[in-house]
Amino acid sequence: MITLEQIRAARAMLGISQKQLAKKAGVAIATLNNIERGVQTDPKISTIRAIQGALENDGIEFLNQALGVVGIFFRPKAIQLKNATILIVDDNKSDRALYKNWLSKAPGKQYRIVEAESARAGLEAFIQNEPQCVILDFMMYGEDGFQMLATLKSEHKKLPPILFVTGMHSDIVEGRAKVQGVHAYLQKSSLTKEALYEAVESALR
Repeated sequence: MITLEQIRAARAMLGISQKQLAKKAGVAIATLNNIERGVQTDPKISTIRAIQGALENDGIEFLNQALGVVGIFFRPKAIQLKNATILIVDDNKSDRALYKNWLSKAPGKQYRIVEAESARAGLEAFIQNEPQCVILDFMMYGEDGFQMLATLKSEHKKLPPILFVTGMHSDIVEGRAKVQGVHAYLQKSSLTKEALYEAVESALR
């Protein structure tokens, strides 16, 4: 678990206030203040994880305390996004292979691609890999894309950008996707590698 010294140092490195960090982490500013001052000596693990996650999203990486090293360093966001992890959830193996092939050739990028063939596998892959972007098929056997999205929202306070892809276009589905906060709605029938590049890069900005 990260220490209060690491939290203070990370905040100073980023140049953000307690109020800003509390908002990013979704915790009360009084709670963060007490943690940083050492007043709250036994904070909830979920609170510390939320604070750590917010700092990591801004580029902070924490050195491994298990090795007896306590510290932090900053990884510029441009480098993070260049090497972003992208999760592809689609029950069509050919479509997954196509997206992976396209993204592996994205100019100037070295994306790490993770695949899942179902919503259930996608949820497990999401937890294990913490992707910065999710390409999610709407129509899948078992749970569909909306059901997976609902589960993600119920289990995680903050989600990365979600790109919906579908082979069966519907204005109703597209409207519903936008209401759910989906970053982009892509039709498989007209999708090109350039369009996928653009959607992913826009999502990662």
